[in-house]
Amino acid sequence: MLKVLALHGYTQNGIILRKKMSAIRKSCQSDLFADGPIILPEVTGLSSSSMSAVQSQEEQDPEAVARAWWRSNPEKTHYSQLSETVKYLRDLMHKEQFDGVFGFSQGAGLVGLLCAMLEHPHIHPEFLVDGQPPQPPFKFAIVVSGFKPADISLAPLFEDYTIQTPTLHVLGNTDLIVTRERSHGLIDVCENPRVEKHKGGTFGNNKLLDWIQETNLL
Repeated sequence: MLKVLALHGYTQNGIILRKKMSAIRKSCQSDLFADGPIILPEVTGLSSSSMSAVQSQEEQDPEAVARAWWRSNPEKTHYSQLSETVKYLRDLMHKEQFDGVFGFSQGAGLVGLLCAMLEHPHIHPEFLVDGQPPQPPFKFAIVVSGFKPADISLAPLFEDYTIQTPTLHVLGNTDLIVTRERSHGLIDVCENPRVEKHKGGTFGNNKLLDWIQETNLL
């Protein structure tokens, strides 16, 4: 059974990504659409960021809750609350043991980080479980509108190593959020990346499905 971890983009959540990925879900035997642990009350429209307001919104309409994997400063050189995300996904991976990972936009940047951490786990001790990585490196990674994480504390993961995990990078020709140049920052630190382009903005289900079938992952 192929088990895939799916990571949504900034201001989205697992429910929204699940709907976007309908074509891929039919081809995978198992998937888990994780929710970013960081809730963005200013995007969600909450008048208060209190726990009670958040819980109420989640109960009434969980799809409307805007989430993220980290917040960044204006220069994008520091990611706040990233440690919370790393620990959350570490525990999730340790429990579930995924074959592959998919990420969209901010979630795609996170895919690059997870691949690097699984290949070189001792660089970030907080990622370890009893001194060991939470699971083996992924068999594959799918990156849609991705980018290399720019937090300065993560630089050793990308400056001294290349990502060995097989990767597919999907770029949108009209993507105004993650430019092609920004996406190549991640592509350039992958050992054998495959790059596909599509005419739309930030999604290309057909490209993903073709690659999954061609690489005999199903």
